[in-house]
Amino acid sequence: MNSQEFRSNLLLKRPRYAKSRIPVLDAFSEKGSKTVDYSRFGPYYEIYIYAMMLGIKNKKRLPLPPRDLTKDFIEIGKWKRDSSLVDFLLMVIFTKTDELAIDWNELEDLEESELSNVISKVVSLIEEYSNGGLEYLEELWEKGELDSSHYMFIDLYKDVKKN
Repeated sequence: MNSQEFRSNLLLKRPRYAKSRIPVLDAFSEKGSKTVDYSRFGPYYEIYIYAMMLGIKNKKRLPLPPRDLTKDFIEIGKWKRDSSLVDFLLMVIFTKTDELAIDWNELEDLEESELSNVISKVVSLIEEYSNGGLEYLEELWEKGELDSSHYMFIDLYKDVKKN
């Protein structure tokens, strides 16, 4: 598998989220209810992306519940089409070489099954950091500690606790 095939296979993956996170996703998503308590940020996957960044910043990885308690998104490659955002997000995850347990210099020498395993690890990191970020967001939301602002996630990212 060459680098283009690796990227293409990764972009076809559909990360999952816990069904228990739907209320917090609805609270900040255009897909949510019509009453607006907070600024809306578009579809679920946009909140998921923000949550992933919060999870990374807060060093909070939280495994997903069993598969029957999760739902999946559209493919990663369809997030913000024609945007470099997906590449940026993947590069952020790719910097987590210790957590991925890979050496990028050895990638081209891996067998196809090993490359598939790397892709699975990348998707798992996305899911776990997003789930950790969603939990953080949900805790603040339930305590009433969020400001309704178009800059809410930027402010949260700046103010996130340093572990």
